[in-house]
Order: sequence, then structure tokens, then C-alpha cells
Amino acid sequence: MRLLHADKLEFEEFFDTQIPPYLILSHRWGEKEVTYKQMNKKRAEEGPGLTKILKFCTLVLKKGYTWLWIDTCCIDKKSSAELSEAINSMFKWYQSAEECVVYLSDLSLGDQKVHNQDFQTRFSASSWFTRGWTLQELLAPRQLTFYDTDWKEIGGKDLLCGLISTTTGVDECFIAQDHNPPLRLDIASVAMRMSWAAKRKTSRSEDMAYCLLEIFDVNMPLLYGEGAEKAFLRLQTEIIKISDDETIFAWTANLPISGILAKDPSFFMDSGEIQKAPIFGYGELRYWMTNKGLTLHIPNDDWPADASNMAGTVISIPIYVQCHGYRDLGIQIQRMNTRNTWCRTMCQSLSLVPKRNRTLTQSHIVQVSHIIYINTGLSENYSHKL
Repeated sequence: MRLLHADKLEFEEFFDTQIPPYLILSHRWGEKEVTYKQMNKKRAEEGPGLTKILKFCTLVLKKGYTWLWIDTCCIDKKSSAELSEAINSMFKWYQSAEECVVYLSDLSLGDQKVHNQDFQTRFSASSWFTRGWTLQELLAPRQLTFYDTDWKEIGGKDLLCGLISTTTGVDECFIAQDHNPPLRLDIASVAMRMSWAAKRKTSRSEDMAYCLLEIFDVNMPLLYGEGAEKAFLRLQTEIIKISDDETIFAWTANLPISGILAKDPSFFMDSGEIQKAPIFGYGELRYWMTNKGLTLHIPNDDWPADASNMAGTVISIPIYVQCHGYRDLGIQIQRMNTRNTWCRTMCQSLSLVPKRNRTLTQSHIVQVSHIIYINTGLSENYSHKL
């Protein structure tokens, strides 16, 4: 980890247990941001980027610390290996900082108090809450304090917890700083965590997937140029490898057909209250990735008796999720051909499926089940072929 000395303005590399206490900055990138090369060679131009670094250095020293980290100049972005390591480590770096300072360049506190309605409206409208990378910068730190455009302290997560929750859709329990140890993010379902990112944007399209890596505790290579959809499909594939949370399929979109995986976090915009359902006995939807797509192992109890082998057949299959205590939810899938390949259809909503009544018996465990293959990604233009 490369840190900047707040007084000497010099970099130093640290590894693992050698890392000293440091403060970390969360901010929106603006004009004339200072790069690692410029800072390292003392060639940083006068401008908002350099001013921001110097102001942060002053604050760090005032708080009694020596070292700091800023994503603009502490990463050599010319090195793809270093950039990849940084992105895959960033959640941990924010989590390990003594304090995260959030600089809101588009907000002035003035003489207003944080409980003033006008201020709260302007606080919630800050562009910081719309960016993909700032989601993990909100969730990871143990201590987080907001500052306005004049570096005037606004308050910490504890003071602003309710307002932040209303603005971001993240439950207060994941924002509050009074949990020791902090709550594990995987307490929230996959769909819920995806919903937190549904309205956020990134400058580079692939970053909308990459900025969520640590929120789901997965790692994968960064392939800039692959496009947003492919990056997001890879992210979901990595999540499936380590999780049996079927809320990953609980997305909706205005599409006639699709693969079973979402194309974008925005597909989870209405999934913020969907949780993984407890499974009592046998019957969970077993699935794994193959070269044919997502392979589903569906128990006979969940397979419609009138399901046809003809292309175009539409059935509803259950997924183990719950919303407001209601569990009889599923997705509709359509047979694409006679080779047992399916796609998702009528994606505008989740479907209702008949109530299931199972007990855990040996006969259920050994019964013959249906195995089908569902495309993970499917072009909307394919619909005319069905």
C-alpha cells in the first residue's frame, strides 16, 4: 500500500503489518486531479486537485496523524497490475483506515445546522451519493466524517445515519458505527446489496461491476474494454460460485426475454426488500455454471405436470426468496428449443408459484429431478426467433 506523508508530501510503500495508522479520503473526482507521477516528481499543477490534497494533508496533521491515502495520486494508474490490486484491495483499505474523510465539493454548510430541512435536502442531493465507487467508501470505514466544500466538518455516520439511509436505500444497521465488530455485509441478501448500487453510475462502464467486487467478497480480473454487461455477468458468475443466495435471480426489467442473470445493477432497483428465504427441508433450487449456461436442478415437486417439450413452452419455477414474509415467488422461463435450453421471459415482475409442501425424507433426496440449462446472457434481439 502506497501512503503519502502529510507533511513531507513524499510517498512510501508499506506491506501488511507494517502499515502505519492513516486517514483515507473519499471524494468526487474533479478538474486537474493530481496523478501519482505528478506528485512523485513534484510537478503537480496549481488547481483544485492539488488544493484538495493539501487541505486534506492539513486536516490529517491537525487530527494527529502522519499518513494518508487518496485514490487520485496514491495509485499509479499507468500500471494495470497495480490498478487491479488496488481495486481488489480498496474495501480493505477503507475498512482499515483510522478514519475516512468524505469531502463533498458540491455542498456548503454555511451557518445551517445538520437538522435544517434545507440542508438535509442539499446534503442528499450531493453527487457523492450517485457514484458507484462511493458505495463501498460509505460501507467499509469504521469511522467516517463528512466535510463540506470549505472543509468545514458536517458530522459523522452516527449523527447522519438516518439521512444517509434515506438517501442511499442502505439500511441504518449497515451504516451505524456502533457495531463492534461491524455487521457483515452478507447479512444483506444479494438482491438487497445490488439495489444499493441500482441508481449509481461510474465514468467507465465496466467499473459499475468492478466497484461491487468487495461488497460481495469476490475477486476477478479487470478487463477494461469488455463492456459493462459482460463485466456485470462475470461479477454475478463469481457470486454464484460462493453463494447459494437465490435472490440473485430476483430482478425485474422491461424485457420480453433475457438470460437468467441481470444485465445491470439497475435491474435490482425494486429488489431492496427481497431477502433469502430459510429452507426447511429438501427442495432448494440447486444450480451451477457450465458451458451450457446456468444449470438448474429442479425437484419434481417444483416441475409443472403440464410442461411441454415444445419450444416456446413457458413455466414458472420457484426461487427461495421472501419479501414481507411472502415466499411463493418465482421466475418465468421459456424453452428456446428441444435441447432443454431455456431463457427468462416476462421479466417485468416475479411470478407467483403454487405453495410447496415438502418434508425432508430419503425419497425426496433420491428422487429424479429435472435438469435444465438457462442462458446467462441473451440479446434482446433474440426474441424474434422464439
